[in-house]
Amino acid sequence: MRATFVVLTLAFALTVTGCTKQSGTETKKSGTETKQKAEAEPLCMPVPVRHYQWEERARSITASVKGIDKIVVVQIDKELDVAIQVTNFNRFKMESIQKEVGKKLKEAFPDANIHVTADKRLLKDLQRLSDERWPTDVKEACQKKKSLKEIEKKMKG
Repeated sequence: MRATFVVLTLAFALTVTGCTKQSGTETKKSGTETKQKAEAEPLCMPVPVRHYQWEERARSITASVKGIDKIVVVQIDKELDVAIQVTNFNRFKMESIQKEVGKKLKEAFPDANIHVTADKRLLKDLQRLSDERWPTDVKEACQKKKSLKEIEKKMKG
């Protein structure tokens, strides 16, 4: 009887201590969260800058390609993102039009990372980003650059 009582007491004690949170794991988690934030911040270490004059130049170069109806250009730092809208029978040549735009922009901006898309949803997302004023606050500028990076991931190239 006594042995059963001791075994049950030990089992209860081990269960209770094994199921409680340990304070050491919380500090480890917050340490990894701090590392993740520190890794995300290099994206914004030089304050992100939007280059309006280069956007206009890229827009005029893109407009020289036949078959494009609408152009949206955003350049933040070295990332040049171009969304084009191609309609009517030019849709059949969409891939060649995209390649031609990319080639011309690469010649004009050899140091830039160029992304060209004809996706309507990405065009709308890029248009919304383009229409918004560029913030003077560093954190807001960093958020804008992060949203541009998300759009770039969807562009695939």
